[in-house]
Amino acid sequence: MQIIPMSPNIHTIPAVDKAFNTPAPVTSGTEKPGEFPETGTFLDALTGLWNQAADAQAQKSEDMVNLMLGDTESLERMQMNIAKAEIATELLVNVKNAVVDAYNEIMRMSI
Repeated sequence: MQIIPMSPNIHTIPAVDKAFNTPAPVTSGTEKPGEFPETGTFLDALTGLWNQAADAQAQKSEDMVNLMLGDTESLERMQMNIAKAEIATELLVNVKNAVVDAYNEIMRMSI
């Protein structure tokens, strides 16, 4: 069995960056074909995901309060914010589950 070491870098997906309004990393153009640019650590990616989910939940809560108070300027915008919060939370939970599964699998390995 061949074990390939994991890279400590996280590579973003442009579609996800666009969905969360985060700019894609700027590359220097010095990467060789097949190489990924430096984009940050795994902890940075998890922290960013956590912050985006927290911001989306805060916006959702604010929209719900405004809706209850009758301050509804754009129901479509509120619905989009609610959907964004639900998707961000679901993504965060799925990433957490994958990390826990990977950790458990590593712990089961015999050295």
